[in-house]
Amino acid sequence: MDHHTTWWSFLPLYQSVQEYLNHYKPLVGPQHFLVHHVFTTAVVVILLFIMALMVRGHFSNTNQAVVPPSRFGIVALFEMVVELVMGMMSNIMGPKNARRYFPLIGSLALYIFFSNLIGLIPGMAPPTDNLNTTAGCGIVVFLYYNYQGLRTHGFGHIAHMANPVGAWWGWFLAPLMFPIELVGHFARPLSLSLRLMGNMIGDHAVLFSFAGLVPILVPLPFYALGFLVCIIQTAVFCILSTVYIALAVQGHEEHEEHGHGEAHGHGKPAHAH
Repeated sequence: MDHHTTWWSFLPLYQSVQEYLNHYKPLVGPQHFLVHHVFTTAVVVILLFIMALMVRGHFSNTNQAVVPPSRFGIVALFEMVVELVMGMMSNIMGPKNARRYFPLIGSLALYIFFSNLIGLIPGMAPPTDNLNTTAGCGIVVFLYYNYQGLRTHGFGHIAHMANPVGAWWGWFLAPLMFPIELVGHFARPLSLSLRLMGNMIGDHAVLFSFAGLVPILVPLPFYALGFLVCIIQTAVFCILSTVYIALAVQGHEEHEEHGHGEAHGHGKPAHAH
């Protein structure tokens, strides 16, 4: 089994899909890996769905929900991921915003982590070593944080790109700053995609090379290193995504507090009157 072959290659349906996609000449990535990442992504999504149902069943029982699991398993794994991701997000954007934007970052963390892990299985390759997969995640983050920025600040989200300083004299630099800021924003999903893809390609190539040469004992340190890379790359993607969201919605809590303060201020004279 060479580096262009995975266990999916032995499925008749795999070959049919590959021939179908070859006919349409996909623009990104070799056709083989395009088919591979579609199959593996489907497997990861199904596994996550099943595990989510198991965790939901555990927490739906009130007596079990308040008792920590006695041994490490699916429930303990999900609890650990939630705690780590929430802690990371709270440190970056505060507890309130962390709870608000956790569904996206938590979903990305689980999907990317398990997609990376599947590459440690002999004869498999992670879907995150394909630009189609990583670009999809990066584009979702790009659209999401811009949507949240527009929802929070309206036109101010666009105006900030033209005048990042916020001072009146900053508008004189708008013709220069706006294109630079625009390029910087479009570079974000590209950097997220290429970083994750490049690291997973390198990790899988090293692991495959040593496992192919000496399949017993020698690859074990590289499996441990590969597991560490899976964790680090998941963390890097989620941290950067959280930072982008925080930058887009920064000042939201201050605006809300200011708005509540004005409301209470108007309310007092009315009440006194």
